[in-house]
Amino acid sequence: MDNSLNNIFLYFLLAILPGFTWLLFFLKKDKLPEPKFKILQIFYFGIFAAVPAALLELWMTNSLNAIPTVSYWPAIPYLLVKYILIIGFAEELLKYLVVRYFVLKNSCMDEPVDIPLYMIISALGFATAENLLVFAGHSFNMITEPFTLSLIRFLGATLLHALCSGVIGVFIALSFYWIRQRTLLLLAGFSLGIIIHGLFDFNLDSSIIELAQNNYFILYPVALLILSYLLLAFSLVRLKKIKSVCVIQ
Repeated sequence: MDNSLNNIFLYFLLAILPGFTWLLFFLKKDKLPEPKFKILQIFYFGIFAAVPAALLELWMTNSLNAIPTVSYWPAIPYLLVKYILIIGFAEELLKYLVVRYFVLKNSCMDEPVDIPLYMIISALGFATAENLLVFAGHSFNMITEPFTLSLIRFLGATLLHALCSGVIGVFIALSFYWIRQRTLLLLAGFSLGIIIHGLFDFNLDSSIIELAQNNYFILYPVALLILSYLLLAFSLVRLKKIKSVCVIQ
């Protein structure tokens, strides 16, 4: 019994470790630290956002499968629609709504970089909920497997969530400065974040891996993560050079 409880506690720690590690990493990039209560609030709301996101994904997937001709679709178009227009859209939307309703009109928004930062915080909460579900539904045969899974989630899905939402946050921040291009910027930001998210999941689908039939296919999602990280890092540097005033009215 004690051994079982110890295992559950270990798995819980390994499940939440990726999200909290990336959270500390990105928070250090903010020169003006955010209120600790607001950080924890958005992180936990990001966790809870996984529930409506899952329900939305289920409804949209059922609606897609109800299309009479969908059974005749080739695997690749079907999976692209599923991962980009359903999963990517639903998850990025719910992570954004957390920030939209609990941060954007708050006085803590005192510099442009705060918007992508809070988007990242929400995303890491969301990713932590996913990690907990993955560990809860996984059975381990070797003592090293839970540590390996935690590392994979740290370098893969958890980072992906942060990068996609961070990119969207950059475009949201820019939209408050270039008012005339606001609609275009928001559309571009959400489209880019959703596509990156969807393509990453698409490339890790077992059906696509089987179709690829090569050992280098795993490099595609890795390359996507690297390019997304470079894009976000460059954007945050540029965003910090914008005059630090409260842009949220």
